[in-house]
Amino acid sequence: MRKIFLLLFFSLFIFSSNANTLDKCINQMHFGLGSEVSVYVVDFDKNKVIYKKNEDTSLNTASILKAVTFGSVYNVLGAGYRFETSIFQDLDKNIYIKLGGDVLFSQNDLNLLVSSLKNINFNKIYIDDSIFKDEKYPSTWLDEDKWPNQRAISPYIIDNNMIDVAIHRSSLAKKVDIIQDNDYKISFVNELKIGDKHDIKVVKLYGDDSLIVNLQGSVSKDDVIKLPVLRPDINFNIKLNKALEKNKILYQNVIVAKKTPNNATKITSISHSIEDVSKLILHNSNNFAQEVVFKVAASKYYNKQVDFSDALKMFNEIYSKYLDENDVIADASGVSRENKICVKTIANILCDLFKDDNYRNLFATSNQGTMSDRLIFLKDNLRAKTGTMRNFSSLCGIFKTRNNHELVFVTIVQNSDKRIPLLKNYENNLVGTIYKKY
Repeated sequence: MRKIFLLLFFSLFIFSSNANTLDKCINQMHFGLGSEVSVYVVDFDKNKVIYKKNEDTSLNTASILKAVTFGSVYNVLGAGYRFETSIFQDLDKNIYIKLGGDVLFSQNDLNLLVSSLKNINFNKIYIDDSIFKDEKYPSTWLDEDKWPNQRAISPYIIDNNMIDVAIHRSSLAKKVDIIQDNDYKISFVNELKIGDKHDIKVVKLYGDDSLIVNLQGSVSKDDVIKLPVLRPDINFNIKLNKALEKNKILYQNVIVAKKTPNNATKITSISHSIEDVSKLILHNSNNFAQEVVFKVAASKYYNKQVDFSDALKMFNEIYSKYLDENDVIADASGVSRENKICVKTIANILCDLFKDDNYRNLFATSNQGTMSDRLIFLKDNLRAKTGTMRNFSSLCGIFKTRNNHELVFVTIVQNSDKRIPLLKNYENNLVGTIYKKY
């Protein structure tokens, strides 16, 4: 009995000592007046909380939100899912190109897809864009979150919906030329001037829906800037006509949108795996990709054309038992400032998701994606997702400690006046301390 008591006492002493060490690691950072810090650490095997701080405070998650919203996508679509773009033909010999929300779809894919029409007699070509409703952006995004900082969320996706625009100083250095070597063109008002500073601003002065873009600022060198296309549907149609031309298929009718009839027969398809798509989202934190696949999953979940509210409802239904009453999901990618979730909620969802090794292994380890040059000593022993916004930083994931305990952790820092590299350094120190002490 005395041995059991001593063992229990010793265990409590170690736990308290370790907790004090983590408190010290957090407190020595001095995040600044008005800042908020939350941490939650769970022993994955024992389902036991080993450390918590402000665990019920709902904070902005930044991009670690993707770890759980993509979890709902994976839950609905499954490990073997492929994002498919298909060609169908109906009984009247009309062709339908059915879009499937494939964020990896390229011009080469479209060329190959269209090549199947070379030996087929057909009448008209339609595009089926009914996978989800065409909402440009979540309603909670600020103006600075939209074009050109983020692409419009659209079923029409090809070559990332991005184009290159070259900025060229004339040989006499008296003017700046804008060069577009793309089939899709943007209408620019060129207000660029040659100067000692290189500072190019991309703005719309005629409203959000305007197709005219102003380039302002000074140019000190030649440059290439990447911009999202303004009309993804037009861009797709241009590239479709290019694919028809490449395959020597003569087609002169206007291509419009129309849903594929139920009696149509599939001719061929091009697809990319959910694993390949996950790298964009969980490794590289691609906001556009996550917003797209979130809606794709909802369309499968409800078997109808969906909008963002449907996708949000899907998420809430799947994880209702974990969500706190103060938790708010305002988008799928973590861009919105209105996202408010407590670290306990995120950790509990992750503990559920990480029961599936396939899902766990989709996450980046050290030196991959946004985890580049971070926590190198945990290489292949860590699966994590980062989050970063102005005055915000977050990190979540799973790893094994020096004592072989497998832990799920979440940390969020909000409203700190520290520079982002210092906040990332805090996260590294916190994980390193947990690794040594538990």
